Amino acid sequence: MKEFVSITFNSLVQTFTIAMEKRVIFFVVRLVFLSGVLSGQSNYIKDDNCAVGNYFEQIYAAENHLMDGEHEKSLKLYNAAFTSDREENIIFFKDIHNALMLAYQNDDTHYFKRFILHLHDYDVDSSLFQTVGYENLKASKFHPIVKEFFDQKRELDHNAPVCSFFERLHMLDQSIRKACREKYGNGFYHFCGDEIALLDSLILEQLIDYFNENGVPREYEFCNIRRHYFPPYELIITHNQQWCRPEVIDILKDQIGRVHPQVLAFILDYVYNNPCDGSESDDPLGLSYQLRLGDQLYLLEIPVERIEMVNENRKAIHLDQVEDFHRKIIFQEFNPEYVLVNGRFMFHLDADESFINTLKDRFKSGKVTEERLR
Repeated sequence: MKEFVSITFNSLVQTFTIAMEKRVIFFVVRLVFLSGVLSGQSNYIKDDNCAVGNYFEQIYAAENHLMDGEHEKSLKLYNAAFTSDREENIIFFKDIHNALMLAYQNDDTHYFKRFILHLHDYDVDSSLFQTVGYENLKASKFHPIVKEFFDQKRELDHNAPVCSFFERLHMLDQSIRKACREKYGNGFYHFCGDEIALLDSLILEQLIDYFNENGVPREYEFCNIRRHYFPPYELIITHNQQWCRPEVIDILKDQIGRVHPQVLAFILDYVYNNPCDGSESDDPLGLSYQLRLGDQLYLLEIPVERIEMVNENRKAIHLDQVEDFHRKIIFQEFNPEYVLVNGRFMFHLDADESFINTLKDRFKSGKVTEERLR
């Protein structure tokens, strides 16, 4: 997002601009020097909901079979994940998208017809099937299936309670930032910081009250679902972490299954990169080994001595193992029609060309190439 563009790292102004500058520098430092040991795991609360565990176990197995070229096994596991424990209603858009893409690529109308039905409650339209990977759909036997589905699909009411509430919070969150940026430029937090902090606190209070009363909404209750989707509350929560307001985090941890583990991990990673006590993070979830420099993705190997600790932390919030996470990053780089890892994790560093070239040379061993797919 543009408001994260850095200005000067040495400034003490508490702004998102500066927070991202610190993230960039600290990110690079961690890539080079990561060797710390997690001093405790009190930040992790194991969710013992069997339905949640079953869902993600089947999804991660399906994704691994997909990457291994074992497509029939993958399709069966996607179908099992979508149809088991339906009373819990655990399902996520990225998984439906990947299952549909796999069925389409394997010319499997049987599974495609099954999977597309899971989009019924989502705020999506036929443009979903005009994205990368579906270039030839109109001339295929899948086009009538898609057309019939959307001809019969009801449109989500954007005035429905969940849609309207979260759109209003998002509008409030962005309105003051937009006005201040237009007036003062990228250093707007220096002039508007107190007002932004106050408005952020009021928005967060409304968000927490909503969560306590209604729970975290399920993904399909939100509007404007798309590939690489993150729910609107993510931005509100991360904005509030610059003011050291972590009280909402435990609510999210308790509602994995409504909250996707990657969404929770992204928020936690922001918290760890911007600790309120001034301490340094040792990347407990292993999310800081990938970085896009220009048009090239770099992915460094995680030190062997850190893998067990990182995987224990990831398991506690139902994330996949870090080795599989890295495989998915590489697979997705050369198979962009799939969304195994949300694109928000592919941090793109904007800097002057000489600095980018220096980093490229430093991290050349981590350059992602097709050979790493094997």
